[in-house]
Amino acid sequence: MKGHVPTPSDLADKMVAELFDGHPPDGGDRILFPGTGDGPFVAAVERYCEGHDLSVPEGVAIDRNPELLAEAEEQNGNVPVEFLEKDFLAVDASDFGQFNYVIGNPPYVPIEGLSEEEKARYKHEFRTAEQRFDLYMLFFERSLDLLADDGRLVFITPEKFEYTHTTGELRRLMTQYQVERIEHVPEDSFAGHVTYPTITTIHDRDGEETHIVRRDGTVDTVELPGDGSSWASTVRAGDTDAYDYDTGVTLGDVTKRISCGLATGRDSIYVQSAGEVPEQFVEEGWSYRTTSGKQLTVNDGPDSGDVIICPYDEHGNLVAEDELGVFGDWAELHREELESRSCVEKGKVWYSWHENPPMDDIYGVEKILAKDVCDPPEFWAERTGAVIPRHSVYYIIPENPDDLDTLLEYLNSPKARAWLEANAQKAHNDYYRMQSKLLKKLPVPETFGEKKQMKLI
Repeated sequence: MKGHVPTPSDLADKMVAELFDGHPPDGGDRILFPGTGDGPFVAAVERYCEGHDLSVPEGVAIDRNPELLAEAEEQNGNVPVEFLEKDFLAVDASDFGQFNYVIGNPPYVPIEGLSEEEKARYKHEFRTAEQRFDLYMLFFERSLDLLADDGRLVFITPEKFEYTHTTGELRRLMTQYQVERIEHVPEDSFAGHVTYPTITTIHDRDGEETHIVRRDGTVDTVELPGDGSSWASTVRAGDTDAYDYDTGVTLGDVTKRISCGLATGRDSIYVQSAGEVPEQFVEEGWSYRTTSGKQLTVNDGPDSGDVIICPYDEHGNLVAEDELGVFGDWAELHREELESRSCVEKGKVWYSWHENPPMDDIYGVEKILAKDVCDPPEFWAERTGAVIPRHSVYYIIPENPDDLDTLLEYLNSPKARAWLEANAQKAHNDYYRMQSKLLKKLPVPETFGEKKQMKLI
């Protein structure tokens, strides 16, 4: 199976103990191992049952990889489990009946790893195959279809299903059962992989409470939204309980623009130290001050000492090649490397950037800057309007320039930080990922909305 990542035995043991906790297997119970790989959960079930003087439940282990399946059968041939070489996502529930237990580590395969035929088939057959779906989402859906009344499912998957837009239908499906427990296990649980793994326990019975175990060791009991909306703020909770965010006004309501900075496709060429750029570039307006996300934090603000060499005019239009002058002479020295960029292969002019800069919006106006990946979320003022933020920076332009200081103070407040940390996607090393759609949804004090309303009136 594509996306197979071996499950360490200690993690498999932990998950089996969770599967059987308070619900030990009894005579006639059946267990399913979808995408079984080399059989770590089959072995863990046998160890658990031997250690607790229980009979190993009869089961079915399914995988489409014949080599892994043969290894699983060879290592676990003495247990009452049938090993089947099949595509789990192509099986029919009527072929197998229902299972009292389901346990596994579904493959992580994003939509880019699927053929066009697979995409079409999955979208036709699975309600969770929406937008940029991943195979592990479909494993959840198919496994829940096969779960018997009062059955239990334990999966380990990336935590992203809790909050991404793509997984909204999966969240809606899961809350039709009792999501009994969500445990966020250490990010290095799989050697060589940083996956932010989460062990999810689902029980086919009525129940609204979910036990949350976070990586920092805190534990909560919550009620998850059942409408498919993000679970991030509920699962992460923490300081957000102390604040009232129901203002009816968001950051998107009171800003002209919230966007990611500019991508050149080759910063190593276009970005240089201000002291190294020829004076003629400065005199003729080919360079602008710039900053990256890393430089924001290192310099505690937008003054990086770097400039970006820019082939666009003050309105963001690409300068014609026969009018490039000194810039053209300089760019010719790097032409081979500039032409190797993906944006040029897709049709962009050889000396252009990945995207045209919105100079009318971004240059000459005061703005607020934030690093795209951060811990904690932090914001800085860019008061000169002369700095062009690069792709690792988000910039926020207030609707009312007079609001910049009070808005900046709010964005750096514990209240705003708690909301962002509760709702942001996670990046490497548990950092928070800022995104335009996230920032636009940030609740802000209603006084900002009142100012906008007064302006409209």
